[in-house]
Amino acid sequence: MLGGEHLVTYGAARAASRAFPELSIVHFDAHADLRDEYLGERLSHATVMRRCWELTGDGSIFQFGIRSGDREEFEFAKAHTRMRRFSFDGLGETLALPALADRPVYLTIDLDVLDPGEFPGTGTPEAGGVRFLELLGAASAVLRECRVIGLDLVELSPPCDPSGASTSLVCKLLRELLLRIRISE
Repeated sequence: MLGGEHLVTYGAARAASRAFPELSIVHFDAHADLRDEYLGERLSHATVMRRCWELTGDGSIFQFGIRSGDREEFEFAKAHTRMRRFSFDGLGETLALPALADRPVYLTIDLDVLDPGEFPGTGTPEAGGVRFLELLGAASAVLRECRVIGLDLVELSPPCDPSGASTSLVCKLLRELLLRIRISE
């Protein structure tokens, strides 16, 4: 799925969890997105992974690249998700865990996981992100090692990057990921 704001993931994850009750979610993002509410709303880009956790339960959400969140989000993550901050370190070991290797996986990629120096075309940039080739390598590993039943790319905002470089980057990423998708029989 190609989305806009990250909340679109919730509808796809909800449908996937109905079809695959043992669903796990791999989440690449700059932000934890684990708030219970944001600006008085329970459905928001800042709450999407908390809503997904309500669908999948403890130990089913694996977060990488996170470098922004409030104290409550990080405390919630310690108790309920598996979070790796700032990078994809530990991804290989994580993908071998039974909670991923033996279960259907939904991959959600919030493009602000990328460093804004390379990808300025997002509404909530955060310094210290990963590079394009790191993201491509990490997403490719998930596609190769897991039974991915769905994935999304979200949070491209072309008006935030009038040069068009961010849009070009996403097109290249999408093309490369489509070439790597395995069709299960």
